[in-house]
Amino acid sequence: MAAVVIVGSVGAAAATRWLGSTEEDEGGATAAGLTAMFQDYGNTSGTWLGADRTASVPLAGGRTLWLFSDTFLGRPAANGARPAESGLINNSAIVQQDGKLGRFFYGGTATAPEALVPAAATDEFHWIGDAVAGAGDTVQVLANRYRRSGAGPLDHQLIGTVLAGFSTDALTPGPVRELPLGDRVSWGSEVMPDGGHTYVYGTEVAGKMKFAHLARVAGTDLGGAWEFWTGSAWSTTESESARLLSGVGTNYGVRRVGNQYVLVTHENNLIFSADFVAYTADNPAGPFTGPHYLFSAPEVGSGHIVYDADLHQDLSPDGRLLISYNVNNLDEAVTYADSSIYRPRFVEAAWPPAGPSGKAPAVPQGLTAAADGAGTASLSWQPVTGDDVTYRVWRRDVTGGQTHFVRLPGDGPGAATQFRTDFLTNDHEYEFAVTATTEGGESERSAVALMKATVPPPDAPSGVTVKAHSDDGRVTVRWNTVPFVQLFKVFHRDLTAGQEKPEPAGSYPGTSATVGPLVHGHDYEITVVAVGGGGDSKPSDGARVVPSVARPPAPGQPVAEARADGSVHLTWAGVAPGLSYQVFRRDLSTTNEVGPPGLAKDTRFDTGKLIHGHEYEFTVAAVNSGGVGEQSPPVRVRAEVAAPTDSPARLRVEARPPGVVALSWQSTGAKWYRIYRRDLTAGQTEFVKEEIPVEGTSSLVHNLANGHQYDFAVAAIGDGGEGPRSKPVRKRMPSSLPSGVTARSDEPGAVTVTWREPWTGINYRVQLRDATAGEDWRTDPFPASNGRFQTALLTSGHRYEFRLQSPDGDNSATAAVTVK
Repeated sequence: MAAVVIVGSVGAAAATRWLGSTEEDEGGATAAGLTAMFQDYGNTSGTWLGADRTASVPLAGGRTLWLFSDTFLGRPAANGARPAESGLINNSAIVQQDGKLGRFFYGGTATAPEALVPAAATDEFHWIGDAVAGAGDTVQVLANRYRRSGAGPLDHQLIGTVLAGFSTDALTPGPVRELPLGDRVSWGSEVMPDGGHTYVYGTEVAGKMKFAHLARVAGTDLGGAWEFWTGSAWSTTESESARLLSGVGTNYGVRRVGNQYVLVTHENNLIFSADFVAYTADNPAGPFTGPHYLFSAPEVGSGHIVYDADLHQDLSPDGRLLISYNVNNLDEAVTYADSSIYRPRFVEAAWPPAGPSGKAPAVPQGLTAAADGAGTASLSWQPVTGDDVTYRVWRRDVTGGQTHFVRLPGDGPGAATQFRTDFLTNDHEYEFAVTATTEGGESERSAVALMKATVPPPDAPSGVTVKAHSDDGRVTVRWNTVPFVQLFKVFHRDLTAGQEKPEPAGSYPGTSATVGPLVHGHDYEITVVAVGGGGDSKPSDGARVVPSVARPPAPGQPVAEARADGSVHLTWAGVAPGLSYQVFRRDLSTTNEVGPPGLAKDTRFDTGKLIHGHEYEFTVAAVNSGGVGEQSPPVRVRAEVAAPTDSPARLRVEARPPGVVALSWQSTGAKWYRIYRRDLTAGQTEFVKEEIPVEGTSSLVHNLANGHQYDFAVAAIGDGGEGPRSKPVRKRMPSSLPSGVTARSDEPGAVTVTWREPWTGINYRVQLRDATAGEDWRTDPFPASNGRFQTALLTSGHRYEFRLQSPDGDNSATAAVTVK
């Protein structure tokens, strides 16, 4: 269920045009037209089914950006109900142009939609505040970060504020950054550029009361330095921010209208009010006077709640306030039965309000207030002379920090001069006042009567019954009315699982609630606690129920996307909120068997790396406590691993004679690599690859020609092929030819040849010839090493020449000697 923030009072509307009005006003849109526009969009778009918050930002080109918080997706059923499979995202946007709502903007994909401003953790979410168009084609959006604190629609906790930047053309998201703000105030209830500053209003929740706060930045950049109003000056320290007034909603509207600043809010000084009120001030920081009662929302009479007022003066007709508000019901069964409930409503109120039509009656005198043991205040006052005089009662909770009197809801005392007011909080001090009304107008408020309330805890709810829905695991709980109680807490205890302590299922107004889903076939005990001004009641007697959960239907055919790393990304349309899914896989290229299913907590699933070139078939089944549903139609996809895109860097080469180099390089993340070489000395122009790839980032290359110059390169290898080669590195191999070759004859017919080897262990072949006899070179049959060779039986007096041939076939310098 979409979460809401609520509190308020009932009053009469003055000069207000309601939703059925179709008259046109020069200079603005009509409330009826805007309400109908969003109802039609929710019924026909197929994407945006309904949402709350409803902030508007004027954009260039006559466009309007509409921002929303919790947003349901899809289209209504034939009977107008919200389908159970409707997805929910926590924020979204629509751009209006030429009087029509256009594209719906959100994050993620069509098959796996996400919030436009995403959250970093699964138990967190962002609710949209307000926004301001920035320089160029940009808009800055403030969003409040919340963490879920329970199962109920009101169970959430503020943890911070973020700033998101978007382009205004495509709403392409920019960076989302956490602002250096605390968790006391939800900033962004209103963003109002005015003069050389942009003013940012926020809301502080303190017990049952909500208070307005004010900050500002120079210019229109919300990412700049913030200052906070302390009540008398501006400070750079947020903790010094002062309360402006009580009774605001989480979101409210502030605009400069004429020579005044007008603040419009749902009346939150009283709980579950139908009233919307205005306060006025001469500057953005107040002090604010009021309230001026604008209108009462009719939806409250149908058991719904209303909340979150906003002003849309850029769209407003002249002489009116154009106000939006949101509607919801804390019983999910109600909102799912009628998808039109959860859509914005628009109202126009004449501004400035009309004055009295005649002479107002005298101010009532002699007001007294006395507490009684039932938690009520008994008021009495002296009658005012005149015809058809009626009275209105006003109240201020001094202990709660209420800054302004609020008019009590309902019919009030009428013509009577006595009245009992309830819904007080124990040990709180209250101020009461009375006004007299006639056709001529309303008097000033009377002198204040003080009273400290004595409120006992309410009685435990009685008559608790619970009925299980036929197939979704939810149960509807009902109970009898408890006097002076507007809010109830519902608890469930899983007896089958042996749960000892009841678990909260949320807080609800009225006398019914739909909770769950609960576990199929488990025996539950349901209890209800009344929340009153004197605290919580004792739990009601328990009511037992066994929920029923039908197995979920099959999802539609998944969409499969082969990723470059060999994995497959699957998405599919959700069957219903809150379900998990099983993903089944068959390798059609091998055994064709279905392996164990993968598990997905939402409508996305990423496989691990699959076999390159194999074709796979996937199906998806939804899972709830009733079991695993039918599998979706299959989707087939071929796993493809892309060739590496990076070339190895930092290739190094070191010669290790004889005929060997050591190569090393920086890893690209691949496991295998291919080595390339070319012998420049031999005239090679193309690289020749080594047939056997190497594992790791180093290798030895053998069988190189000593003295030759080589280029070396390396490429990464993957299942999808070979990547680009590295930059080549050039290396000349050291020569294996000896130096200092000499020959001497120390004995008749014998010669000794000596040389210096470039490294040890080289075997040379000695070549010699009888130069005197004109012989050709001949090679001694035995290899020579260690720098020395001896031969005998040569012809004395003849001149002989000697040289050494290296293993590469190269010849050394020639040494000559005349044999003794």
